[in-house]
Amino acid sequence: MSPLKKLALIGLAALPLAGCLKEESVDQAALCTYSTDAEAKLCKSGQLSWFKAGRAVNQQLPLSVAAAYCDFNHPVMYNEAGVICVFTDKRLNLVK
Repeated sequence: MSPLKKLALIGLAALPLAGCLKEESVDQAALCTYSTDAEAKLCKSGQLSWFKAGRAVNQQLPLSVAAAYCDFNHPVMYNEAGVICVFTDKRLNLVK
């Protein structure tokens, strides 16, 4: 097999893996902080976000916030104090 054919074969074999090497970076220098739906709507998609829960919070609230505003293609951290995740605006029309 000629060197040109080998190179083409290697290139074609590596092409499907090219998507695996793509790394999406999240700006670590900025943080959108919100406590209400109105404040959340000011965040930009792809931005690191922090939902700060109020004092009297039920256990479902952090999960509801994550369901509405978090991009599940990135890690999501939550507890009764709030949620930290990468913000998405894809489900804003579902927030009532």
